[in-house]
Amino acid sequence: MYWNIQLGQTAPAWTALVAVFAGLALGSFTGMLVYRLPRGLALDKPGSFCPGCRTPIGWRSNIPLAGFLLQRGRCAHCGGRIHWRYPLSELLCALLALAAWYAFGASLEAIATLLFCAALVALALIDVEHGLLPDRLTLGLLWAGLAYSLAPKSGGAAALLPFPGPGQAIAGAIVGYAFLWLFNRAWRILRKRDGLGLGDCKLLAAMGAWLGFNGLPLVIVPAAVAGALSGLLMIALGRASLSQPIPFGPFLAAGGVFALFLGPDVALLSGLAGAPGLTGP
Repeated sequence: MYWNIQLGQTAPAWTALVAVFAGLALGSFTGMLVYRLPRGLALDKPGSFCPGCRTPIGWRSNIPLAGFLLQRGRCAHCGGRIHWRYPLSELLCALLALAAWYAFGASLEAIATLLFCAALVALALIDVEHGLLPDRLTLGLLWAGLAYSLAPKSGGAAALLPFPGPGQAIAGAIVGYAFLWLFNRAWRILRKRDGLGLGDCKLLAAMGAWLGFNGLPLVIVPAAVAGALSGLLMIALGRASLSQPIPFGPFLAAGGVFALFLGPDVALLSGLAGAPGLTGP
């Protein structure tokens, strides 16, 4: 990653461990969010409990990843299987935290990157399980991206992508929403049904706020390609049909992570680095 500017390699090694532990803790919260938010449950109470037998979970069993492994993936009280969302969200957030540390070192950008990625993980898992993208997350991510665009950045190579100034963030949010809304409108005219939900439009708007107008193609292209290939594969395997909706949120989330960590390299190799306004506000 050319925008790395060697921060991760020069930061003390112990800060990498801090990043991983922070990612594990945030991943644990993300798994809880994925379960409670679509069900309308409060996030602060009750404490952690087994969804099967409703027994409160002790602190040892609640240690991210370690608790799952020590219990062999089952509740210590009723023996029911622990849902895959919990270890997956913890592992993903830990890996993304390490990637954020490698890219930005111990910095505000690394913290913003981890929070952005954790929100994408939560939205992707909720969309897979429930086929929805809650406004509380998509709109919260949108406003957080617009607010963060006002914060001072470290500058240098990292100013190319990600994390634009307010001009690019506002343009990215507007165009991101409008692009998918117009796509869905055209699909409805041609196929007499929706091709996407408004949650997808709001999610791309949020990514535009975080990654800027020029980051949108780096989200949309890999998301569209991955979504199309996945849909064709599922149809070929008999697990889906042309009329069956497939959640697009996970592919948008993956596209957002791609644009965040690899997008600057793609922009440089493709010559987009010289495009007018790419580094502008």
